Amino acid sequence: MRNNFLLDADETILDFVRSSRESLRAAMSEAGLPYAEEDFSVYKDINDGVWREYERGALTKPRLVVERFARFFSAKGIEADPAAVNALYFARLCRTGYLFDGAEAFLHALQERGKVFLITNGTPAAQYGRLRAVGLLNAFDGIFVSDEIGFAKPDARFFSFVLGSTHLAPEECIVIGDSLSSDIAGANASGILSVWYAPRGGEPRGARPDAVARSYAEVLSAVDSLRGL
Repeated sequence: MRNNFLLDADETILDFVRSSRESLRAAMSEAGLPYAEEDFSVYKDINDGVWREYERGALTKPRLVVERFARFFSAKGIEADPAAVNALYFARLCRTGYLFDGAEAFLHALQERGKVFLITNGTPAAQYGRLRAVGLLNAFDGIFVSDEIGFAKPDARFFSFVLGSTHLAPEECIVIGDSLSSDIAGANASGILSVWYAPRGGEPRGARPDAVARSYAEVLSAVDSLRGL
């Protein structure tokens, strides 16, 4: 029975975009740098891009956090210290957490079906800090953060570590997440069934989810269908 759920955090249950937007606004203000609300889309595109490079192994995490601001400042013609502004951003991010509407009820429904382990790429201070902010720090049967493990999704070694730590086999688990390039690709590489949570639509490319869900209700329906396979 597949009744162990490896659940992604950011953009699956945690509203990372909202946290990031607020943290960037605060960091730029604290640094005395020009900032307009439309600048966030520029930063987000750059940040998403460097995270994809990190997932491919093209960037280290220490380089990623500086490079995203270096590229952002270059795009906006701003003279500033990327590392210093990243430090301001990160400090704010660690205490700025939000859940998507319906996420807590979804989590409870998933827990009624089995054990839930949170699997997330990121820095422990930011991930644990935001979970604490939304009251979910102790809500899981286990939390696995890439920087603590030494490998990041989609690396099969990340999933091997999770399975080894929980004493579970791939056929006992289902991965649930919004990222094709990290959650679903990692599940594919590890022989674990997966549900791609895609509330904004889109088609799966570059990875092969076993089910596609546009809402939490559809995730639960997909899980119920996959559990007995």
